[in-house]
Amino acid sequence: MNKKIVFALIIMGLLAVSAVSAQNSLFFGNNNDDSMYQVSLMQAFMHGEYNGVVTVGDLKSHGDIGLGTFEGVNGEMIILDGVIYQAAADGSINVMSDNEKIPFATITKFDEDAKIDDLTAKDFNDLTSQLDNEIEKYGTNNMYVIKIKGDFKNITVRSVEKQEEPYKEFTEVAAVDQKVFNHTDQTGTLVAVYFPEYMNELNMHGWHLHFLSDDKAVGGHVLGLNDFKGSGQIDEIHEFNMILPTDDSFKNMNFTEDMSNKISSVE
Repeated sequence: MNKKIVFALIIMGLLAVSAVSAQNSLFFGNNNDDSMYQVSLMQAFMHGEYNGVVTVGDLKSHGDIGLGTFEGVNGEMIILDGVIYQAAADGSINVMSDNEKIPFATITKFDEDAKIDDLTAKDFNDLTSQLDNEIEKYGTNNMYVIKIKGDFKNITVRSVEKQEEPYKEFTEVAAVDQKVFNHTDQTGTLVAVYFPEYMNELNMHGWHLHFLSDDKAVGGHVLGLNDFKGSGQIDEIHEFNMILPTDDSFKNMNFTEDMSNKISSVE
């Protein structure tokens, strides 16, 4: 066979392999725009696994929007526009340094796939019901992050006081050390994260919402709201990556208990 023809066939083969590799890379962790990155398990967190697994600096490399908490359950985490905020137990909002440690969080790089215009809701259940209706258009077996911006006549949020070892289960923490704040006439952003039912052993099925006001003065885990008007941006997510704790308490933890009721009780 002519040497030029052989050389051309080799080049064509290499190009084909490169194209396949590039296509496959979209599905194996190299495309942060469509990947949810999670630190630890919700079930481990509920059992009292509050030691840090990664740092704030590590987490920011995996996205720019999400939620979680800090070592020892030191307040609520809101990740928005690449900044990681702490809604502390005293009601203050703080930007966290890169060396702060994180026991549980979910984060993605926001990539708008759809919009919700003229979104209004009379209360929390009304809002989550409308969000359910929206994602049914695209498939409830996917993960979603929805960035919801607008005005709230009333919003109720919580934070949690930092815990010390030996850690107690989160249901006990929420019963004793939860701090609840009620705010009126707020403008800000909800970070709404959705996991499908089949992932209930990894995270909480349904919606988990954290709030941050535009003036960065108030925020936290959302317990209730009234009379919301605004809009939303939807990011549909198809890939999941998780890092697990490495300490002995996690390695020996018993996960046979169904934690669904306990998770629902603190949400």
